[in-house]
Amino acid sequence: MDDNRSSEIYGYIASLEPVVRKHIVTYRVRVVSPGAGSWIIFMRNIPRKFKLGVFAKIKIVESKQMGEEKLIAEDVEFLENPKPCEFVESIIEEVSRGPVTIVSGWRDNNFFSLPVSDDEVLKRFSVELPVKVMCLFIESKRGLSLVSIMSSKEWRIVKRTLELIEMIEEYEEESDKKCREELGEVMYKINLE
Repeated sequence: MDDNRSSEIYGYIASLEPVVRKHIVTYRVRVVSPGAGSWIIFMRNIPRKFKLGVFAKIKIVESKQMGEEKLIAEDVEFLENPKPCEFVESIIEEVSRGPVTIVSGWRDNNFFSLPVSDDEVLKRFSVELPVKVMCLFIESKRGLSLVSIMSSKEWRIVKRTLELIEMIEEYEEESDKKCREELGEVMYKINLE
């Protein structure tokens, strides 16, 4: 019996969280579609040019491990349209809970008051208000949506993590290039002898 099914999802990369299990690092990535769908996907490696707020097509495999369903990324393609969204420093002043939770605050000196139903966003409001946070807003057919929130500290850590990954990738590329050049020189010398 096959416990794995493959499919594709489209959405904005909303968050990144390293997860260590049995000395193996994987990444818990949250993807949000403009139609308000939200998925948690696990990646073994961060793809090149990975950035928060970018729109991506992700080929996933649904995997059942120890009775737990997980979405595993097989392939990630970053798309130019729609254009990437940026995290914006915002001040959340009020969270009104009811049949529909309304989050109100300020971003770019403009007031916003938006309905939020995503549990991943709502669980972030256990702190005292008002609070300064980094927020990811996306534009959808229904208007502006608040899809991700991080504390300033979390934002700095994620940003630094992505910078380090990029530096490692650049180092690997440079190292591979030098190895190929040196191997080419050795092969050339061998052929001359």
